[in-house]
Amino acid sequence: MSRVSHLALAALVTLLLGACTTTAGGPAVQEYLDPQTAMTIRVVSEPFVYARDVPELAANVRDYLYVGAVELNNMGVRKHYWALIAWSTIDRKRTGLALPGLPERLEMSLAGKPREYPLATHEPRSIGAGTPVLEPPAGYLGESWFLTGPADLRAFADAPPASIEVMVDGVRQSYALWKRADAPLASFVEDIPTTLTSVPQHH
Repeated sequence: MSRVSHLALAALVTLLLGACTTTAGGPAVQEYLDPQTAMTIRVVSEPFVYARDVPELAANVRDYLYVGAVELNNMGVRKHYWALIAWSTIDRKRTGLALPGLPERLEMSLAGKPREYPLATHEPRSIGAGTPVLEPPAGYLGESWFLTGPADLRAFADAPPASIEVMVDGVRQSYALWKRADAPLASFVEDIPTTLTSVPQHH
């Protein structure tokens, strides 16, 4: 791919990220009844976006992770998750490349303390999200959901980490913060009931 093509691709990604994460004056948090599972779902209208370079494919190429907060409410029993949606602007199928693996563990630093989250599922319908909660602009690769709690959600909202790390097929990968979405997450955590018992945190 030529340098001009790479520059055009970078410009397209910037445009897509801007388009896909704008609320256009809509609500910062979406709340709805999932038509497949009858679960009440709350999700940020805009995710944080993290990215990593993949120079082994081509120069100026990146893979992306949406990082969005999701609440699944089953008749008053609430659980909170980090939903990581993996996507890329590289069509690996068309180029004959194998699809990358999905994150199996999530690590980040919150309030100066390391946090580690084991995988809950790659199939969100199994935990109550039957319809997509966050859809990327292109190149959907799959998703990984990690159970979290209000304390960590608030810590992230107060100081989003500059990078996160994931384990993929036993290999650690680092993603750097690419686009913030502070207002939706702040609104999301503000609406978490103060009497809600936090799930155990993983260190």
